[in-house]
Amino acid sequence: MLVMQMKFTISACTVQSVPPHSLATNPSILSLFLQCQHQNHLHQIHAHFIKTNNSNNKFYVSKLLSLYTQFDLLHHARLLFNQTRKPNTLLCNMLMKGYEQHGLFDEILHLYLHMLQEDIKPDFFTFPLVFRSCASLSALEFALSTYSRAFKSGLDCNIYVQNSAIGYCQVGDVNNAGLLFGLMPEKDVVAWGAMISGYAQNGYHNEALSSFVEMLEEGVEATEFAIVSALSACSNLGVLKLGLSIHGYVVRRGLELSVFMGTALIDMFCKCGDTTSALTIFNRMHEKNSASWNAIIGGFAMHGHAEEAIEMFVQMEEKQAMPNAITLSNVLCACTHAGLVEEGRHYFDYMINRYGIEPNVDHYGCMVDLLGRAGCVNEAYELIRYMPMEPNEVVWGALLGACRIHGNLDLGEIALEKLIELDPRNSGNYVLLANMYAELGRWEDADRVRAAMKESGVTKTPGYSSIEVNGLVHEFHAREWCHPDSTEIYEVLAMLTDHLGTSGYKPRMNRYKNSEEDCS
Repeated sequence: MLVMQMKFTISACTVQSVPPHSLATNPSILSLFLQCQHQNHLHQIHAHFIKTNNSNNKFYVSKLLSLYTQFDLLHHARLLFNQTRKPNTLLCNMLMKGYEQHGLFDEILHLYLHMLQEDIKPDFFTFPLVFRSCASLSALEFALSTYSRAFKSGLDCNIYVQNSAIGYCQVGDVNNAGLLFGLMPEKDVVAWGAMISGYAQNGYHNEALSSFVEMLEEGVEATEFAIVSALSACSNLGVLKLGLSIHGYVVRRGLELSVFMGTALIDMFCKCGDTTSALTIFNRMHEKNSASWNAIIGGFAMHGHAEEAIEMFVQMEEKQAMPNAITLSNVLCACTHAGLVEEGRHYFDYMINRYGIEPNVDHYGCMVDLLGRAGCVNEAYELIRYMPMEPNEVVWGALLGACRIHGNLDLGEIALEKLIELDPRNSGNYVLLANMYAELGRWEDADRVRAAMKESGVTKTPGYSSIEVNGLVHEFHAREWCHPDSTEIYEVLAMLTDHLGTSGYKPRMNRYKNSEEDCS
């Protein structure tokens, strides 16, 4: 019936070959596109335009391309494009947009190269499409080449192009993104957000926070996207003071505590050690999703508050929120830190049977860690043997750690052998087993492990810690004196060591303690 109606509509319009300048104001032609609600109608319109010698008219082609992409008929859209004589930039952009909507990023780059070969000039709509495709494909060299062409075309100063280029670099080349950002004569909120997010996503957390502060000093109001990126940087650095300042900024502006914002605040407070504030934010949120529940459960778990973590999981079920694989990891982590073996076994089976969650390698790692810490080392090893997937270094590392705690050298050697296969450059694996031997007085075996470590060219990475003081993060590496207050710091450390000794603390000692090749 619909097809017959469409045929009637087309025959009633009697489209002639129409001059391009009159197309946009011709109601009979526009009505054909407006009435098109089915791909069969679209094919009839296309056929009709071919019969009336309008198939190469750019206006018609652009409308047809738009409809073909809307109906997911990308093959037909490309055929139409290929059959069009001298396609212009608009048609290229429309086809690229269709490709982007369907995740065909390779096709966008191929079409862009076709434009260059056919001397079709890209415009400020083309370049962002190409940059976003490069980001999805991690095509760094292609993106840099594209920006070079945008520069030569005089479009590099277009704010839309610049923001898109920065948006690419946030997942590819942060240094070039920063250089480009610095050259921008005007920076809008999109550019700031892309730069802050780029720094945060690539581990440049100090730079992300510096950019966030600079943005506010420039009088640019932060978007939710920029705020969440800054909170993520605070979470990774553990800078509670700055996190509190950002929270205060959110409150002063009266911003809504959305799921996105609330979850980021919960994560920040938890990772900075303030679970009380995290719970306050959680309770104030009007809407919560699984990520919000996971953030608060995981926050309690990482700080050893197993009862609170499990209680939040119970509430999650009562609210009929759907747990996922991350929820299971967090609950198992809580059980591990509190040594709740039976509860861990229960929730491992419960998640499978109640919610159909298939345990992944991380879940098995949690169970191995839980069993191993509790002294059930043989049971942990049996669990590894019957895992439905190959154990990774986290699983074997958990077993090796348990073997050291409980002195199970036989399984410790098996775990080390597997770890060396999976991660041969990790010095920590050799160190752990060498210390196990040393603590038991088996010096020859300890020497053998040290020799194997040296023969493999593996060197021990010095340990370090970090702390926030007055908004600045200070890092301290083992045996270094680079910090300006190193003398005072080591004096306090010596005082604390003496105090621990008088309180009865006895550190584990082995004969490698003072060696430059220390295995402790």
